[in-house]
Amino acid sequence: MKDSLDVSEWIRYAEMDYNTSLHMSETYRPVPLEIVCYHCQQCVEKILKAYAIAQSEPFTKTHDLETILEQCLKYDDRFNAFGLICPILTGYAMFSRYPVSGDAINEHDMKTALKNALEILEFTKVRIAELEQKEE
Repeated sequence: MKDSLDVSEWIRYAEMDYNTSLHMSETYRPVPLEIVCYHCQQCVEKILKAYAIAQSEPFTKTHDLETILEQCLKYDDRFNAFGLICPILTGYAMFSRYPVSGDAINEHDMKTALKNALEILEFTKVRIAELEQKEE
């Protein structure tokens, strides 16, 4: 496994993004739906990159979660469970940061993004812990 400090820092940043999204969804009124979804995307991007780093895989500099997920799938096909979620979350990387015309993000989208981000975060942290145990 690559430098554990690198991996732990990526995990910490992923957790900060998730915690920020959750805090904003619970305390801000009106809820900044787009920003909450953006932080969910960022959480998933960082935790998947942490897994790639844990596998000593140089990650691609991209916000496209499908591309990062493909790197994870080289090592564990259980990441397939997120194949339909990642494209949706990827859209929040750009759609949520800048004003755009078209479909707005709604509360259901936000709640789904929070649920999916937490699921991927927790799943990936377990996979990283498994790698660390193998090294001991």
